[in-house]
Amino acid sequence: MEKKKLNNLSIILIVIIILLIVIPSVKSILDNHYNSLYLVINKKVIEAAEKCHNEGKCDNNKITLKELLDKEYIEKIYDPISKELINLDSYIDLETKEFKIVE
Repeated sequence: MEKKKLNNLSIILIVIIILLIVIPSVKSILDNHYNSLYLVINKKVIEAAEKCHNEGKCDNNKITLKELLDKEYIEKIYDPISKELINLDSYIDLETKEFKIVE
């Protein structure tokens, strides 16, 4: 009887140890994946804004997604995680090279 309790306890401890290792690892992997997806979108949008600005079709240093879409420098941009269309009022600040998403 004592040996069976010890066996059950050791199994429970092994499961807890595995969960303590697996859960943070999976969370870290998913976070890195999501960050990579957003990085791709940021680079794509910034590149299109710079191209528009360099060709003289976009005069401001703040260029909206709507402006890029109307001038056919970019297609509609969707959030990679929620799959929703990113607000067309979101803009790119060419001075800081940042893509700011408006909710």
